[in-house]
Amino acid sequence: MNECTADKLNNIAATLSLGARVKFYDEDALKVVCSVAPYARIAALFMKETFYACGKGFTERLKNAGIKPINFIMPENATLNLENVFDLIGVPDGVRAVVCFDRRLVDISAYLATIFKVPVITVLRTVETEGVLPAKVPFYLGGGADFFPVDCAYHVVLPDITQNNTSGVAEQYISIMSNITALSDYRARLAVYGGKPEKAAYDVIKTAVLDAFSEPDEEALLLSGLKIETANLASDGAIIYNSADYCFRRLAGFNISGGVRLALLDKLLGLYLLCAEELNDVFQTPDYNKRVQELSGLTKSDDGEFLKGFIKQIEKIKRCKKTDSVKTSFKKEFTAQKAALKIIKEKYLSLGGTLCDNFSPYIKALKCCGDLPNVFNFMTILRESGFAERL
Repeated sequence: MNECTADKLNNIAATLSLGARVKFYDEDALKVVCSVAPYARIAALFMKETFYACGKGFTERLKNAGIKPINFIMPENATLNLENVFDLIGVPDGVRAVVCFDRRLVDISAYLATIFKVPVITVLRTVETEGVLPAKVPFYLGGGADFFPVDCAYHVVLPDITQNNTSGVAEQYISIMSNITALSDYRARLAVYGGKPEKAAYDVIKTAVLDAFSEPDEEALLLSGLKIETANLASDGAIIYNSADYCFRRLAGFNISGGVRLALLDKLLGLYLLCAEELNDVFQTPDYNKRVQELSGLTKSDDGEFLKGFIKQIEKIKRCKKTDSVKTSFKKEFTAQKAALKIIKEKYLSLGGTLCDNFSPYIKALKCCGDLPNVFNFMTILRESGFAERL
């Protein structure tokens, strides 16, 4: 690991006005915990395999340093839901920090930290960074997911990639490349909805994607991914959480493979380009009632909010009165991105990625990823242009 990596990221955080909330470290995790919460009681979250791989030893080191760890060994697929949340917030008063050793547990850690008004210390053990700095976390209620805005400080201990103990390089690469459509989706939203753009965060994400595309080695991918996470937090998720890619994952389940992400990127870019090129009458009027039923089935949530969401989107499009010009303004961009997909696929496979051999279980999520309330992406334009009814 280049010793300047943490400095670069801390500079980005400062530029995005997050210097007081986000800090990165190129040093031993024990030193970071002792600095953030000296001689204090902390809550330490582990998956079972992580606890036995490194958690037991780290717990002893914490105790020897005067820290009082309270360990929580989380079950597989742990999520924030009404069945387990009261167990999770049974953490005793007086904890000074939440320490997380698994990226899968960052959401729960951020929620706990917000409740107890303490910082999260995340010890990264992989180059995969997606979701490391959440602005909000999914909170599962009866099968569907609502989102809880988190408000805590983040301390991120970077992995030592020189030790060859990292994993997920291909997954990290495709998660970064998936932001190609997020950037377009965000600009499409601004063109229709208006509003003040998150220019600084947008520029950081765009640069990070281009850097990862041109130099996709482990360190560059780690750096780009954490830049994107920082920018996402700085914008309160305005760019990434609005994207068709993120909405697709909300509907299909967040824990999907990189092969599915690559297939999704291919399909989105193909559909986006088709929509930008074709300005004739719609092929088929959207069936909103059917879409509400599909959304309710995917999320196991009430359909009332989805109907309200459709009404708001349609009203914005009618007021805009320039949907065709919005579509054509992206034509050149989508053409170049679609052409670059071949390079992305080749690099993803060279990094050890595997292809998705059956996308059919995800068709409904693809069809509806522009339909969720409080979002507007190019899939929303695609729906209103009649293209998505054929999916």
